[in-house]
Amino acid sequence: MALSTRTRLSIGAFLLALLAVQGAFAMEDHVASDLKGTWSGTFNQYSHDINDSFAFRLTIDAVSGSEFTGMMEWPTFDTTTKVRGMLEGALIKWTETEYVKGDDAVLHGLYVARFSADNEISGDWMDPKHTITPEGPRFGTRGADFVLKKD
Repeated sequence: MALSTRTRLSIGAFLLALLAVQGAFAMEDHVASDLKGTWSGTFNQYSHDINDSFAFRLTIDAVSGSEFTGMMEWPTFDTTTKVRGMLEGALIKWTETEYVKGDDAVLHGLYVARFSADNEISGDWMDPKHTITPEGPRFGTRGADFVLKKD
């Protein structure tokens, strides 16, 4: 039994509406204060002639409204940087703004993540050293992906 075009469109519209409602609830599940604390994980880089994985730690120590600040530690490189970011709907965005120790990290790349579980975030690092495009929810060229779990 074939469905009419109108029926298929109605089913499609219903499914899209259902996904939008689920997405709206997911956005409301987390607030910036949920990010406060230390997150540890793996950074899988595939840019700057590097194809490797590195341990890293993000510590968010201050939250004000939807914005946060903290530090990132790169033990392999003995480097620590300051970070500044925000929770924007379901997206968690931050960038490394300056060195605290060492100098072996690319500053001003954009980390774009989402909660993948209550105590886990995952996403992509957008490389500022490549073409930057101001379109879509991400900016720049993907240079890595990562997963962080709250300690």
